[in-house]
Amino acid sequence: MNRTRTQFIRSHLADLSRLPPKETLGRDWIRGRRVVDIGCGGGLASESLARLGMHVLGVDAARENVEIARIHAQGDPALTDLAYVQSTAEQLEERDFDVVVSLEVIEHVADPMGFVKSLVDLAKPGASIFISTMNRTPLAAFIDVFVPEYLLNVVPRGTHDYRKFIKPEELSQMLQAVGAETVDTRGLILDPINNQCRLADRDLGLLRNIGVQANYILAARKKH
Repeated sequence: MNRTRTQFIRSHLADLSRLPPKETLGRDWIRGRRVVDIGCGGGLASESLARLGMHVLGVDAARENVEIARIHAQGDPALTDLAYVQSTAEQLEERDFDVVVSLEVIEHVADPMGFVKSLVDLAKPGASIFISTMNRTPLAAFIDVFVPEYLLNVVPRGTHDYRKFIKPEELSQMLQAVGAETVDTRGLILDPINNQCRLADRDLGLLRNIGVQANYILAARKKH
């Protein structure tokens, strides 16, 4: 899933650059952009974004996650534009990031609206905001709760609370209320047999939201 999410983020930033496609094949066009990854965990997404050429700050409230992320990053000497800090989004002193990322975090927070506001506050006007999470549907309850926590026992029981899952339209409304506009929403379709993940369009003809019935990623822009 990490690779698919990274490709989605890169593609959106390339589209916003308005450069000819051939000029976005390398890393020069994206180099130096400031990115904050909120709830970075072990740093897998932060590392992937740094390898694109951006300057990445991974942020996590748990000290142990930050230490794990730092140790893992040491295994790749090329990750010179990657740093980690223990903090929450609300407490982070740095502001005006070009890109704000938060992947599979919002479904764990007590105050989703406050969390979304904190993400938007970190972004400079016109900046891109990327959030991935889980839809509140029966399919998501089965795929993201029952299967990993109760059937396969690969995730500790109680890790996810289905009642905290957020529908894409709810997330868009939250963003709109705090000064950001949703520009795209795609489904993240998991293929456990081949250990792959692919993007899916939100709608299929007249079938609304068919592609975002479980996991999804949303791209938004902070208004000027």
